[in-house]
Amino acid sequence: MNLGNILGQILQQGMGQQGRSRLDHAMGAGGIGDVLGGILGGQAAGGTGGSAGGGLGDLLGGVLGGGRGGSAAGGMGGLGEILGGALGGGRSTSGGGLGDLLGGLLGGSAGGGTGTRSGGGNAGMAILATIAMAALKNWTDSRRAQAAMAPDTAGFAAPELETMTEPATAELIVRAMISAAKADGEVSEDEIQRIVGRIGADGLSEEEKQFMIAELRRPLDLAALVAEVPNEMVAAEVYAASLLAIELDTPAEAAYLRQLAQALRLDGATLSRLHEITGATAV
Repeated sequence: MNLGNILGQILQQGMGQQGRSRLDHAMGAGGIGDVLGGILGGQAAGGTGGSAGGGLGDLLGGVLGGGRGGSAAGGMGGLGEILGGALGGGRSTSGGGLGDLLGGLLGGSAGGGTGTRSGGGNAGMAILATIAMAALKNWTDSRRAQAAMAPDTAGFAAPELETMTEPATAELIVRAMISAAKADGEVSEDEIQRIVGRIGADGLSEEEKQFMIAELRRPLDLAALVAEVPNEMVAAEVYAASLLAIELDTPAEAAYLRQLAQALRLDGATLSRLHEITGATAV
């Protein structure tokens, strides 16, 4: 089972009607696409950001490219090079636009193609990590160069930074998104099949579909979920992922997000920026 594939499909297809539009908003003009493009574009260009071992570009480029070894330009490759080049070079000039770019990176099928099964999860983790970092550090488009040319980890502790893209964090984020989908009450069998059908239409294996079904049927346990969050950076990722998964059109869903924010101990400024980046209504 590939949890990264599940994450990529959730981000690409959306668990509800609003999820994909929020991801598009986050990656849009002035959003984290500019920050991520600056970081990865600087790496691909071999700038000063690429010379710093253990820096943000090394971390995100390694996640997207599949390895941190070697030079920054050589170690990027694959998705990192595509995403860094497309975002760093200006999305408005890319052939299929932002939707096609995200679809190619996050989508793909079990049978292969450019959007590989592991690639979707890698791109998804890089995007969520950048949303979290942008909110925690209040990065904006005007500070893109600062983020891209950061000498090391731009103020983040390296060991904690690495937890943002670990496999255990990918599993935690998938569970957080599924938990958010259950925020307004028990999910009916019809709703479970609708969600799994939407997400599984383009690339989930039977084992991955059964994992989704089992998690959707599991009783909501917010305390158990939050207990596995190791630090503030992953906490911001978990909340961002929840914003991308939740519909947020009922009082129960708004109450769930408030409880999640309190349990994660995220400060008000970070929460506001996470909502602003994703275009989600404040709660």
